[in-house]
Amino acid sequence: MGRLDGKVALITGVSSGIGRAATTLFIEAGAIVFGVDRNADAGQSLIAELQDKGRSLHFLAADLSTESACIEVIRHTYERAGRIDILYNNAGILILSPFTQTNAETLEHIFAVNFKSVFYLCQQVIPHMQQQGSGVIINTASELAIVAQPLYAAYCATKGAVLSLTRALALEYAKDNIRINALCPGPVATPLLQQEFDLAADPNQAEQEGISAMPIGRLGKPEEIAQVALFLASDAPALMQGASIVVDGGKTIL
Repeated sequence: MGRLDGKVALITGVSSGIGRAATTLFIEAGAIVFGVDRNADAGQSLIAELQDKGRSLHFLAADLSTESACIEVIRHTYERAGRIDILYNNAGILILSPFTQTNAETLEHIFAVNFKSVFYLCQQVIPHMQQQGSGVIINTASELAIVAQPLYAAYCATKGAVLSLTRALALEYAKDNIRINALCPGPVATPLLQQEFDLAADPNQAEQEGISAMPIGRLGKPEEIAQVALFLASDAPALMQGASIVVDGGKTIL
């Protein structure tokens, strides 16, 4: 029996990186996974990859930066599965900008994807979980919700907001048997992080500096974060509520 056998999981941001790894891992653990991403081509590629392994994924292409899209994703999943046992809010974007040059459009966009999508998806799924009598929500924050870094002011703010929202919801819905925790990854070798390195004046140097900031001497792997997400999604951490799980190779203890 898999750790998630028969459970319905909705995972956002599944086209690459941590979301892609978590989708594969959750399915291998027995979950029925509905994956959401704005990149339809990458979603179809993941479906094909899983089919080659004898696995299946229910994929929905959607841009979660709007409330209406979040409402439709939850409606679509319940219409087809009848329940959602696990909501894993993983989708996110990174926009680097000096604080004084971060305009209103940039600020609104990064908050819409990184925070508002989490807010709206939780808002839509929690009433259903209350009716079910149980549920698990995993919200992706970041080590940068705890520590800071230049050029990341807007990003840090979004992830700090996710962390605070997680705590508030965990307290409000603990008695409904809805377990809500936050996952805070450190630097992980994903396309999102590579994009950051590529924007630097010297991408190779930026990557080496990123690695040197890791006490373990390397970047994290998407599969390593996915394993922690699997633990949070399972029944094992029954006593964990409103926790912030930092998985960063020791970066925040420097």
